[in-house]
Amino acid sequence: MISASAGSAASETIEFDEFDRRGRLVTLSWEGAQHLSQTGLVEVLPAGRDTWRLIPSGSVGSVRVEGLSVRVLPAANLGLTQLFFLLDHAADNAFLPSAVQARDDDELWVSVAESMAALAHQALSSGLLRGYRRVDEALTTVRGRIRLGDQIRRHPGMTIPLEVTYSEFTPDIAENRILRTAAHRLQFLPDLPDATRRRLAMVDARLADASLIGQGAPVPSWTPTRLNARFQNALTLADRIVRRISVEVEDGHAASAAFVTEMPALFERFVEAELTAALDGCGGRLLQNPVVNLDSGVEESGAGETGAVERGAAGNGAGEGHADGATRSRSGRHSAPATEGDHISVRTGLVYEVDGEPVTTFVPTYPTDRRARAAEHYRLLAACTALGVDRAYLVYPAQRRNDAPQPRRIVHTDISIVEYPVDLSMGPAEARRTIVELSEQARELAAQPPARHRTAARHHTARHHTEGRRHAR
Repeated sequence: MISASAGSAASETIEFDEFDRRGRLVTLSWEGAQHLSQTGLVEVLPAGRDTWRLIPSGSVGSVRVEGLSVRVLPAANLGLTQLFFLLDHAADNAFLPSAVQARDDDELWVSVAESMAALAHQALSSGLLRGYRRVDEALTTVRGRIRLGDQIRRHPGMTIPLEVTYSEFTPDIAENRILRTAAHRLQFLPDLPDATRRRLAMVDARLADASLIGQGAPVPSWTPTRLNARFQNALTLADRIVRRISVEVEDGHAASAAFVTEMPALFERFVEAELTAALDGCGGRLLQNPVVNLDSGVEESGAGETGAVERGAAGNGAGEGHADGATRSRSGRHSAPATEGDHISVRTGLVYEVDGEPVTTFVPTYPTDRRARAAEHYRLLAACTALGVDRAYLVYPAQRRNDAPQPRRIVHTDISIVEYPVDLSMGPAEARRTIVELSEQARELAAQPPARHRTAARHHTARHHTEGRRHAR
């Protein structure tokens, strides 16, 4: 059992795998346990007087409270520092610049603080950033324009104060507010080197005219422009800190510090962003999880399977294999049946299509063990059937170095599901290279003639094979 007392100089560390359900016993005060529970990193269950059992709750991250450091590590062979710097990713917001130096995982807080101090000093070396900000205020003199509606509603029959709106050229803008808030929060972290703490305090003081963003308050948005170009590296990191790192301060000291994030959401966003960047354009696009119908409508009364297939192949404007005359595109893979009613809907993952025709689909999944991925194989098989494609990719974090893609051919079909691992532990450049190779495979599939794995002849042969096996038994 690990014990920690408030204000203790020594720091204890306990680590969990994110899928650990046994937990560990620790000794904390009621206030410390409350702080830890509010972060959402672990479940805090009472187990005696000042004794608590900690069980990971499904997120990953690091929390410091009362001299105790609780870390939940990703199962994807990825350290917390690498997670912070490599996976906080969006389609319009690239990885953090190489100027940010990640350290070993036990120095997560020091690594973040020193990187923030270095980038902020570099940004502020040429002076403060100022901009125009709209101000609505009640004044005794006219400035800007009078808001007549507010004036009549708030001060009927009075000449002063005047409700006015004006633009002010000020350093109290979104960029400076985010930068100052990040530096202000980080300087209260425990165990920081004195030099790093002083540099953060200098940034805080330099931006004193910018207001702080409260804990839990909305973070103002900022847009990269030519005017804030020298601030963008620092702002990229500061924005992540303000959104993802919380620091509760009491009596000038950090009562708790937390960085908590959900690994599945980060991994799915990373894969989606990289595939979108690689595949969109030149007639192709990536659709985000379109829903298609697996069934083709209700069969006509008395119509057998063979007759339905033959009528679908015969024509009357209906697509191949459909008996209900559904309105379809050239192959009909995306079109829903024309008949109304309940249908079997399938979520298809990230569908890559060229000139309106689906080529393949990708499903990012975070569960890393083979048993947990089995359900995704069934989902992809149904998606391939509904889309009319013969290959799909199950993208997941690699568990071992040099893991290679493994195609799995589904029996009695032309469908292959490729298990495609991405090694996140090698850093963003290697992970991106793996996704680029995946996109190249998808482009090669688009250049091939369309495969039709559900022809009438194949249906007929499969049915007779099934009946033969039944008679053999």
